[in-house]
Amino acid sequence: MDDRKANIDLLFRNGLKDFEVLPPPEVWNNILPAIRKKQRYVALLRTAAMVTLLVSTTFLAYRLSRQNPSSFNEPAISYGQDQIFDRAIPAEPTLVRTMPSDDRQTGSVSGQQADRLPGPDAESVEEQFVPAAFVARPGTPDISNSLMKPSSLIGRPSRPAAEFNPYAGNNPVIDPLVEEPVKKDNKWRLTAMDSPMYYLRPGSGQGDFPGSFPLEQPRMSYSGGVGVSYKISKKLSIQSGLYYASIGNEVDNIKSFSGFSKFDYTKGDHNFEVHTSSGIILTKNPDVYLSDNMGDRVVTMYGRDVFDPVKANLPSLDNSLYQNFGYIEMPVLLRYKLIDRAVDFNLIGGMSYNLLVNNTVHAMAGNNRYDVGKTAGLNNFLVSSSLGMGMEYTLNDKISLNLEPTFRYYLNPFSNIGSITVNPYSFGIFSGLSYRF
Repeated sequence: MDDRKANIDLLFRNGLKDFEVLPPPEVWNNILPAIRKKQRYVALLRTAAMVTLLVSTTFLAYRLSRQNPSSFNEPAISYGQDQIFDRAIPAEPTLVRTMPSDDRQTGSVSGQQADRLPGPDAESVEEQFVPAAFVARPGTPDISNSLMKPSSLIGRPSRPAAEFNPYAGNNPVIDPLVEEPVKKDNKWRLTAMDSPMYYLRPGSGQGDFPGSFPLEQPRMSYSGGVGVSYKISKKLSIQSGLYYASIGNEVDNIKSFSGFSKFDYTKGDHNFEVHTSSGIILTKNPDVYLSDNMGDRVVTMYGRDVFDPVKANLPSLDNSLYQNFGYIEMPVLLRYKLIDRAVDFNLIGGMSYNLLVNNTVHAMAGNNRYDVGKTAGLNNFLVSSSLGMGMEYTLNDKISLNLEPTFRYYLNPFSNIGSITVNPYSFGIFSGLSYRF
């Protein structure tokens, strides 16, 4: 008896080592919201990091845009020309007579010598007009003859003397040798953009399923397409186009099994319904069996008290269901240019009209998709408002690089079921190229 009391701890350890007690389901329902609340801080930290990155990028681009790029089209005066132009006086165009081309090969005469030529030789000279700006004051070097020589125009193509007449037609021309190119105003623009999108679904306090749906989490989605914009004025333009948006949602702790078709004796169109924030999932595949591990979201006549998939040896597929929605978007946006520099900044806002074109639900069996059904009760037509900031870097006269962080809020909910009211919103950073024509 004394030996048993001395080893009482060993007695209890050997007696209870194979004993196992499972907690009731209500305990898990109380623990799971507390666990999910801790994950909200992770989402807040991600959002704060994205906002910080966006602000830093905007500030850096703004600082770069304040640095005026050097331009080679600005006027410049070569060394020594200021002394000549300071002594110049306004005067009428001066008629300068020079020797014929064959005589100029051996030498040249000044304008004064040409005027003193005898009458018979005066008919063989050529006449040239010298602009008034090149008439020098008395005592300054005679530059009229050297200015009229094509060889003295460094870096410019030579022209015959007959073409050098800036006062033809009483329309003075500052520099007849330089032709200003006519810059075409490109009002149309074609843009190709794409972006990863992050969707959030705030909670709803209405209906039979209130709360923020802690057993659901959005998946990384994407959006991309082609847009066309028209420039109304120097700063304002309107944009539209066609985009495709893929939206995903993951419903956790919904256990799925395959091989249920040989146990299905009903003639209905679906055996299981799963209530989610986006709508009600209806199983279209009779071979799938669903059960809820954390609540009463699955509605079926094949409950655990009627059918046990473990005892029936059904192969397990996954512990989550994945909802996939595809929308065709047609945005109508206004773009207002705030800063016109090396990096342009635009304020973008407008509306988008979304048409549902894809609705599927699947589970994962390893790396393979296993079709389950679709989500009922979705709105086929959604309207969303968008607001963003566009940054544009011009590569050349036709092509530019675009970066547009955009926030969207959906004015009507994804589902038209009266008991579920959820208006999601999304954030994405669109990037792409635009072509002006």
